[in-house]
Amino acid sequence: MDAIIFDVDGTLFQTEKVALPAYRQTFEQLRRPLPSDEAILNTFGMTIPEVWETLLPDASMDERDKANELLAKAEIELMQTGTGNLYPGVKNTLQTLRERGVKLFTASNGELRYVETVIETQGLAPLFDKLYCAGAYKTEKKEELVHLILQEQHLNEKKTAMVGDRKSDITAGKKNFLLTIGCDFGFGNAHELDGADLLITSFDQLLIKVKYSQIERK
Repeated sequence: MDAIIFDVDGTLFQTEKVALPAYRQTFEQLRRPLPSDEAILNTFGMTIPEVWETLLPDASMDERDKANELLAKAEIELMQTGTGNLYPGVKNTLQTLRERGVKLFTASNGELRYVETVIETQGLAPLFDKLYCAGAYKTEKKEELVHLILQEQHLNEKKTAMVGDRKSDITAGKKNFLLTIGCDFGFGNAHELDGADLLITSFDQLLIKVKYSQIERK
């Protein structure tokens, strides 16, 4: 495997530990009723416009923009003060992949400032070749972002994998002819990962799956 593209929330980062308190702060500042934790968790993996269409369906664009700014500020402040964790095994696994010469990228539906803060505060910045996110490239679907990565980085789709926890991650990989690896520990429901080529139930299993898949795809 030459390269692996990772989703961030629910794949590398235990997002709920930062997102839930940040959403509470945001809705309190907006003087809006707080959605349930389940409703908030269900938005993970959506693009930014989709998030606010779901959680603030009756709000104006100005209010949604304000909500997004408040949320981003709260999340970044929480992460910079030590809130939030990677899933077990993430850092060691990424280090091992990097040592093996595998190029590492993110493909997130979030904003660049959010993704950068996750990667920097968790000590992962030296391990990634480049961080890609929908917020920076204005892509509407993750498959568009993944296609952009493949083109910009001149990656061979037969030697690249997509790793994520939601249906959008698996769809993005499949539509770009990549090996797809579903993380069965993130935020996806029982059937979202049905189409994945491989499943992992802990992040460190990725090393075994990638090695096995290289043999199978030759």
